[in-house]
Amino acid sequence: MLTAPARLSSAQSTSSIAIFSPLPRRTLKRRRPEDPILVPLDHLRPTQGAVGMKAVAAKREKVERRADSVKEIVRYLEKRPIPAVCGPDQAFYIIDHHHLSMALHQSDVTEAFVRVIGDLSRLPRPQFWRQMAERGCLHPFDHHGQRIAPSALPTAIRHLKRDAYRDLSWSVREAGGFIKSNQPYAEFRWAHFFRTRIPRTSVLRDFEHAHDRAMMLARSEAAAHLPGFIGIGE
Repeated sequence: MLTAPARLSSAQSTSSIAIFSPLPRRTLKRRRPEDPILVPLDHLRPTQGAVGMKAVAAKREKVERRADSVKEIVRYLEKRPIPAVCGPDQAFYIIDHHHLSMALHQSDVTEAFVRVIGDLSRLPRPQFWRQMAERGCLHPFDHHGQRIAPSALPTAIRHLKRDAYRDLSWSVREAGGFIKSNQPYAEFRWAHFFRTRIPRTSVLRDFEHAHDRAMMLARSEAAAHLPGFIGIGE
């Protein structure tokens, strides 16, 4: 079995990249600099501290339905490139699709397609983190919703922890409580909203009851400032 290289060169200067098993052993030619490249999951760095494991499970089911067919899994992943910024250690700091990345890890898929949207690899690390924060590409909070230093974020996808309130925000969106927003980390804003109003013990012990409460809150005036708000319910 082929193994991934220890380091990748800057994505902007890479014209092609080898594809390692379990995906086909071929070379993906980049027609344009913005075209996705295939990157080992081990080279992806999170920009948030947690995920909702219910959302991960839903995505894992979709991945595993296609995993037996190389053609299908490649097509699925090519349509869902992970946006990332090149960091000072030549790693790829992903700014979205953390749940998909975790689903791939749990499904033993070792690579993902990445679309590089910026190159900050020459910046010193403190300046890199500042730039990421200023661009809205950073969510430095742990699985309890507590702010942490960017340097304390997980260094690998597999280290992301479960945030029960991120599960709650996902379930509310899936049920039509609010609509999907393109704003970065939008569902974490909903998670924080629910975190301040629904006890953690309720979420952990009786998720369905917490979900029902969250659905009512999502249609309340208190949620009107949140991305994807659809109006006050009756």
